[in-house]
Amino acid sequence: MSDLLKALESRVSAADWQSMAKHANVGADELKARLLEAFENQEGGKLAEVASTPILSDVTLSESCKSQSFEVSLFKIIGLSGTLTLCGQSPTDWSAQLKICLLVAGAEVWCTNYKFDPHNLGVCFEPDLVLAKAKLCFKLEDRNNSVCLNINGNACAWIFGWQCGDFDVTVFCLPLP
Repeated sequence: MSDLLKALESRVSAADWQSMAKHANVGADELKARLLEAFENQEGGKLAEVASTPILSDVTLSESCKSQSFEVSLFKIIGLSGTLTLCGQSPTDWSAQLKICLLVAGAEVWCTNYKFDPHNLGVCFEPDLVLAKAKLCFKLEDRNNSVCLNINGNACAWIFGWQCGDFDVTVFCLPLP
């Protein structure tokens, strides 16, 4: 048994593995294998930064709404996936629904939703899981009649101790109604 596997086994309970696996929609053993492989591939046990361009789906339209799904790598083993749905009738009368998930080794381990409007443009979350934790701040910015999604904060993975890194990325912009 590798030193990392021993360390993970002593840190993560069976209930924690089950909880994370439920979010990831995989078995606990599969999730453990994915995470172990990803953690072992980190250079020097540090979070390896990536200069990743967000992966964007095609914008979907429905009545007075536009939706943009995305995935962005923050570090080689930590990323985010989500969808922003922007609805409204005018640049001053709109709302936006964000569904966001924290990814560790490609598996969703935490998800939440939030609703924005012209008077409520930002929110921060602090998921704290056994093997990953983050401060994730989401801000909608008005730029030339478009709403742009910015994400900044700090993310950490437990690799023989917490390894952390900061990030600040504008993911995409959608035209206001």
